[in-house]
Amino acid sequence: MTEPAWVRLPFRPERAAAARRTSPSRGSGARSAAAALGRTALAMLLSAALSVGAWQALRWSTTTPLFSVREVRFSGLSHAAEADLLARSGLRLGANLMAVDLAAAARAMESHPWVVSARLSRSLPGTVLAEVAEHRAAAQVQLGGLYLLDDEGRVFKRAGPEDGVDLPLVTGLSRDAWLRDRGAAQLRLYSALRLLEAWRAEGLPGASLSEARLEEDGGFTAFAREPAGLQEVRLGANDLPLQLHRLSQLRAALARRGEHAARIDLDSQARPEWVSAQLVPTVR
Repeated sequence: MTEPAWVRLPFRPERAAAARRTSPSRGSGARSAAAALGRTALAMLLSAALSVGAWQALRWSTTTPLFSVREVRFSGLSHAAEADLLARSGLRLGANLMAVDLAAAARAMESHPWVVSARLSRSLPGTVLAEVAEHRAAAQVQLGGLYLLDDEGRVFKRAGPEDGVDLPLVTGLSRDAWLRDRGAAQLRLYSALRLLEAWRAEGLPGASLSEARLEEDGGFTAFAREPAGLQEVRLGANDLPLQLHRLSQLRAALARRGEHAARIDLDSQARPEWVSAQLVPTVR
């Protein structure tokens, strides 16, 4: 039998050292796992400490007398009374500012008929700021009772002496029609607001318009207070600015002649380009 041949390979110590460095040992892996576990435990302890601190800070802020409510400061009020809004809101002086529910207080203030919206905020150390937006009344409307109509066409409350308003009256819309078809009735109220806007835009005195009656054909009959008495003006549904411009011209012409019309018709179906006027007899 032939003896095995032995071959001697060259030994390179630098490769052996590199292999030892790159091959993780069981001891180094254990140390890495322990370090990671320590970091996780430390993070958990820090998170718990912060949570406890935040809870303690919240508990202190909602109980300390330092943040007691000392004032509720209102802005935007014209008709709603501060005392009434405070009573509705449930806010009370001495309550903790950080503990009060401002959203619930704002909703309660919005139950006031004049209030469209209320926005409440905190001002440390002890003030509640209440920014209130109210309805802007544009007219009164007869709906089986006298109600207020705002400039966006919303009927928002029953009118009363305490409101202190002197506004044109919108008539011609029954309460039954309002309850039967609220959408159609709302469109007719919007048209009344357009008439009021066009009246003012023409430069006609807003205070002189005492009543705007909605007619079934979509037109209007306006009743205006004049020095010589009440004037009835019949208006069509279309092109209100043009019709009111013609009214302004007719009034100026009559004034130059020292005359007054008790009734003016700007909606002649037979002769649209004409204006008819019923003059008040002049006493000589």
